Amino acid sequence: MGMSLLSIIRRSVLMSKQSSMAMTNVPKGHFAVYIGEEQKKRLVVPISYLNHQWFKDLLSCSEEKFGYTHPMGGITIPCTEEAFIGLTHAKEKLQRTLSARYGSAADTNAEVPKGHFAVYVGEGKKKRFVIPISYLNHPLFQDLLTKAEEEFGYDHPTGGLTIPCSEDYFLSVTSVLNCS
Repeated sequence: MGMSLLSIIRRSVLMSKQSSMAMTNVPKGHFAVYIGEEQKKRLVVPISYLNHQWFKDLLSCSEEKFGYTHPMGGITIPCTEEAFIGLTHAKEKLQRTLSARYGSAADTNAEVPKGHFAVYVGEGKKKRFVIPISYLNHPLFQDLLTKAEEEFGYDHPTGGLTIPCSEDYFLSVTSVLNCS
């Protein structure tokens, strides 16, 4: 991106203050975005979304489509409301489901159900996820496997398959795979 994310947000906040549609207060630790294809809807989201790869990807799409002049005077996300809300819930739901169903890093001795395999993900401390074998056929997951091979070869530090990416990025990839 040409401008820093912080400068984009500052500019959007300034423009939002000038916009008649953005007169509603936004709680501390949150910011407003506009979602929708035809009729734009204003949503207030936590600032922590800025740390998630899926949200950074949406911001990149927004930059490509609108540049730095957003039609609503704030950050406009070029997707449907259902898709945006689905992404936010899918990430949280997938994380809870995978951890509850198959365990976390503390459960390294847990059995792996038939049709699944375990991977270790994260920067620093690794978290264990048990995922369906069907992911092996998807190009997104194959890219992760290529990165794992390049970084670790066949000697993974955890003794199992280690995926060299952040946990947030892995969860965003698996949520896409769950939907396909």
